[in-house]
Amino acid sequence: MNLEKVSRDDWIVGGLALLLVIALLFFPWISVSIGPFSATSAGTGAPDGILGLLALLLAIALLADLAIERFSPQTHLPELGGSRVFTRMVLAIAALVLVALKFVLHTSNLGWGFWITAIVAIALVVVTVRARQGQPLVPTRPAGPPPAV
Repeated sequence: MNLEKVSRDDWIVGGLALLLVIALLFFPWISVSIGPFSATSAGTGAPDGILGLLALLLAIALLADLAIERFSPQTHLPELGGSRVFTRMVLAIAALVLVALKFVLHTSNLGWGFWITAIVAIALVVVTVRARQGQPLVPTRPAGPPPAV
């Protein structure tokens, strides 16, 4: 495995997709406390766990798509809109829509995990849209000496 094939932008997209997977699986989305007892549910748990599970599968598909494109370029996968970058953007948008739909269907007792997941899903959409437009996700500094202070 040659990690030199992975650009900084790929690391950002892959890292956000991986963080989305972790957030959906482990962060507390719903927090309920009754007296001394409390319970939490992750993004893939009830209520409406199917939406979280589908968002999880989309994030995993995005990660797999990126890995296959970088490490096995001879493997041909179906593309949306004629490019792998567009396919990843569609996967990110679909995952965000599912996270938003789960929020709309259950807006009470939200835990901190939901808010982190929402931010990560939005960031993933932003970076995949920028990647599709061909813009670098992190601007590079021009070569030369640093500016004088």
